[in-house]
Amino acid sequence: MNIPELLAPAGSFEGVRAAVQSGATAVYMGFGTFNARRAAKNFTKEEMKNAIAYCRARGVKTNITFNILALDKESQDAINDIRFLNDNGADALIVQDLGVAKLIRECAPDMPIHASTQMTIHTLDGAKIAKELGFSRVVLSRECTLEQIKYITANAGIETEVFIHGALCMCYSGQCYLSAVIGQRSGNRGMCAQPCRLPYKYDDCKKQCYPLSLKDLSLAGWLEPIVEAGVSSLKIEGRMKRPEYAAIVTDIYARLLKEKRRPTSQEIQTLKLVFSRDGFTDGYLTGKKGDNMFGTKTDVPFDSVKQLYDEASKRFAEGKEMPLVPVNMTCDITENGICLCASDCDGNSETVQDNNTVEQAKNKPTSAEQLKRNLSKSGGTPFDIKNISITIPEGVIVPASRINALRRQALENLLQLRGKPPVIRWIELKPVEKNKQAVQDMKFIAMVRTIQQAHAVKNSGITQIYAPLEVAAKYEGLIPVLPRVYRDDEQENIQKLLENCINNGTSCVMITNIGQVELARKLHLQIHGDFGLNAYNSCCMNELKRLGVEKQVLSFEARLAQLRDLAKPMDTILTVYGYLPLMVFENCAIKRKTGQCTCKKQTCYLTDRQGKKFALLPAFGCRNELLNSQPLYIADKMQECKQVGAKYAMLRFTTESKEKCAEICSLAQNNETIQSEFTRGLYYRGVE
Repeated sequence: MNIPELLAPAGSFEGVRAAVQSGATAVYMGFGTFNARRAAKNFTKEEMKNAIAYCRARGVKTNITFNILALDKESQDAINDIRFLNDNGADALIVQDLGVAKLIRECAPDMPIHASTQMTIHTLDGAKIAKELGFSRVVLSRECTLEQIKYITANAGIETEVFIHGALCMCYSGQCYLSAVIGQRSGNRGMCAQPCRLPYKYDDCKKQCYPLSLKDLSLAGWLEPIVEAGVSSLKIEGRMKRPEYAAIVTDIYARLLKEKRRPTSQEIQTLKLVFSRDGFTDGYLTGKKGDNMFGTKTDVPFDSVKQLYDEASKRFAEGKEMPLVPVNMTCDITENGICLCASDCDGNSETVQDNNTVEQAKNKPTSAEQLKRNLSKSGGTPFDIKNISITIPEGVIVPASRINALRRQALENLLQLRGKPPVIRWIELKPVEKNKQAVQDMKFIAMVRTIQQAHAVKNSGITQIYAPLEVAAKYEGLIPVLPRVYRDDEQENIQKLLENCINNGTSCVMITNIGQVELARKLHLQIHGDFGLNAYNSCCMNELKRLGVEKQVLSFEARLAQLRDLAKPMDTILTVYGYLPLMVFENCAIKRKTGQCTCKKQTCYLTDRQGKKFALLPAFGCRNELLNSQPLYIADKMQECKQVGAKYAMLRFTTESKEKCAEICSLAQNNETIQSEFTRGLYYRGVE
């Protein structure tokens, strides 16, 4: 069975050397403003060009993170960056935004694209849709169990990549809006401030804790079954960390893979020392969730790791090279000179010549064995000399200096040749006219969580009402909303509930993840898309339309002016009221508080350091959703909302009583301001 790619992080050129010289067979790097570590130093154009060439020369793949949501006004900058990476031979781009993926396919059709973990792909249908959209690999959600990984990898017809070491977010990647809504620093835009790592209190408890801070992941003891699952790439997280960190962690995992073994206690201790949060967890892989998965950063005195760092830095110091590339040499010697050819297994070869005459030996002639010893030295290059073929006349003498000079020149030329980017197609795109919807009156629609809320909304004159799948399956007249997260082994139940909805007269469904498109198609349901699809730019809107989405909730991370300028190939929905869903997570934070599953008995709250209370709600499959502390309200600004060009104004009800629902419906429909505390969200502020 083939050993999968070991994909290591690099936040600088030094980090690239650290990863490559420690055994990485691929590195991932950030470039420009379109990567999910925008706060990092990242690479300049010259540094990126050199880093890609350095890796290519050594047979190491380069995957470039292009994994944030892009605005329409940024599309030309995105195209410029894509062209630069295409021209310089990057091996793949890691992408979150469906619109950016579309741009890459159109202008750089030969560039492989990998579906970022920010796309929240955690089901077989999600992987298949990614393949349909032109992705060649999916980076699966960290929450996937080993069984899920096996199932998706075996059946999707697309490469899979899994995280094996590094930080874990509490929320499913790509579905976290906490940092954006409370601080204008969007994780979907590469600027997450990590508020989940801060202390909170449960309800009115006095004691602070860290209910949203997970330990780091380490699957060092699970490599064998992951490799057997057929995964194509094993990923180490950590582009923001020091090069020494990447070197130490990569080296351990590279040795474990090569030697097909579990880590020693010393190796585990080393991994903990260089960075951990109260140790490590493998909880999602094994399905063993709970308190043992949580932890905060372990502060380790630098003196404790200095020796480890010093040893690691020697390994990737400038000029240090591992023998990574097998090379064969052919040396032909005649009386008229010497011809030396160095060739690699990729079909590259370089020939150098010394046309000075070769003299007869006065004493001891040069033997083929002597020449082999000279030619077998790689001279500080990344080459591993494998086979040497020599033709030499009898009785001649060849000074070692002549052979050494030819060897150095041949290997240097071969290294430069290997580093040259291939010529890859580039297609200039023609400007596309946007068909924006004209300013129009907006029809109020609503989303509820309970049938009592639905009755209150309907009595207020709003007839188009969305409800959770489990609720819509029981009552007529409600449009089902699929859970933001469900696994493949839960899909059969999801389908049965949807069939109940169809029997109740439903002809449409609201999806929350691209992995749900196929199920909606299968049941011939009209597709509406919720905010979780991250409809952030015109290209993305067009891609969602191509997938069959006929109504789409616009992103609440964009300003009204940005939403106004979007192309709208389908009817669109603007959220004008609601406690915005900020996170969805697999590990039940409510159960952590009570020790048992009490999430459906009462609403639980987390209180931050400023005294703001965030509701924790139960979600499908004993998961949780975290709501904002204040409701968004903008229905008193309907003239401005109408400028967006959306057809519908959405009221989202979650924790409200039926009386409060009725009150909000009345105020919104009359464009009046609510009296309680509220926020305008990001519609005027936007995000960084």
